[in-house]
Amino acid sequence: MIRELASLDYAPFGVEQDRLRIAMCAPLRRLQQKTQVFPLDVKAASRNRLTHSLEVAEYTRLIAYELVNQVKEVNLLQILSPIVSCLYNAAILHDIGNPPFGHFGESLIREWLKKTVNCDYVKSEITDFEKDDLLTFNGNAQGLRLVHSIQNLNLTLGQYASVIKVPYTIKELLLGKGKGESGNGIQGDFYSWSYSNAGVFLSEKNLLEAIREGCGRDTRHPFATIIEYSDDLAYVLADLEDAFDRNMVNKHMVIRLCERISEYPELGELQPHLDPEKIRTLFKQGKTEALFYLREVISYFYIRDFSAAIANNLEHFLNTGEPDFSFGDYPGITVLKMLKDFEYTAVYNHFEVQTLDLSGASYIRGLFGAYETLLTQSPEDFSRELVATGGEPFCMRIASRISRRHKVAYTEACQENSFSEMYLRIRLLVDYISGMTDTFAASEYRVLNGIH
Repeated sequence: MIRELASLDYAPFGVEQDRLRIAMCAPLRRLQQKTQVFPLDVKAASRNRLTHSLEVAEYTRLIAYELVNQVKEVNLLQILSPIVSCLYNAAILHDIGNPPFGHFGESLIREWLKKTVNCDYVKSEITDFEKDDLLTFNGNAQGLRLVHSIQNLNLTLGQYASVIKVPYTIKELLLGKGKGESGNGIQGDFYSWSYSNAGVFLSEKNLLEAIREGCGRDTRHPFATIIEYSDDLAYVLADLEDAFDRNMVNKHMVIRLCERISEYPELGELQPHLDPEKIRTLFKQGKTEALFYLREVISYFYIRDFSAAIANNLEHFLNTGEPDFSFGDYPGITVLKMLKDFEYTAVYNHFEVQTLDLSGASYIRGLFGAYETLLTQSPEDFSRELVATGGEPFCMRIASRISRRHKVAYTEACQENSFSEMYLRIRLLVDYISGMTDTFAASEYRVLNGIH
């Protein structure tokens, strides 16, 4: 459902109404038990998806204020308040569709979908387009589906647009649309990239068309890019601190990183601030002082340089939704990329992180293994099992565990008759399991496997 404004007087308050609806929705609260890097972590100091989203929101606000200073062609100060509100809302929503166990969880769900769409009892029941669409599962597209089709938050069109990283369905991407509009760049070939980055599922195609008509564009919304770059800044700096607290990273590793950074003279005025001797002195005063200093310096230059990249070619940014720059052009952006590369090896591939991921893999595979039994049922039996009026006893019991809101979304979509029933049934299972928190997924796995 898309909001129809009662009057023009209501329009200026649209994004503020969006903010209230977002703050009150249950999936936002669930982010408290979805972790950034360390699944099932019991340490209160480590970031979860909710605290991370709040940090991203603060960085987007700072970028908005910096753009007011740097953009001279337009008086952004006049519209600063709605800009900040829309960016803040988008930042809070940007991870809301992420499944339990983060990006590794995404890959596990795609793995299950790839197996499932080729099963004899499924492949003859769905179209080729539906099959391709199911294979594109990712947290960004799932987030759009969650807030629009399942939670029915009824947000403004601009707000929806601001959270879509790649504003195309897989069908459009495979036809070549959107090639080159991939945010921070395509990793690997465009075909493979498309299957893990399509920003809109076919089930939300009508919303995408309404956004294009309402916003007058089919390219990425500029705010979505600001969110993506703010997200990079927030998670890279936060993951360094969290890894330090868990002794995955130590002061010697950070100092060596600063030594490598000092070898790049093109970093200009940023370079003296990351002088290895300066960082070594700060660590002698305490790790808190050193990490706080690194966060402040890197975030300051990153925000300044990213805003400058936008301001230096504002028309291009507004038309395409992408800043026009090379990473080497701006010291703050270059240093963050170097820090990201460092963390990829030192943190994300750490034995402890991978061990936790393997536990998550067991939970997700086990959950789908239990719930996929529902896909073997006839549409008639499944409809009875869903409302507990008949069907196989096991299927009826496991269907009863699916939340009411997900069942309503499935039933309403079936009544619209735009997609095959099997496509919608698979979506139902993915919606339910991907919406679980890390802790609930682990608990549900234990229940279904008789583990006490």
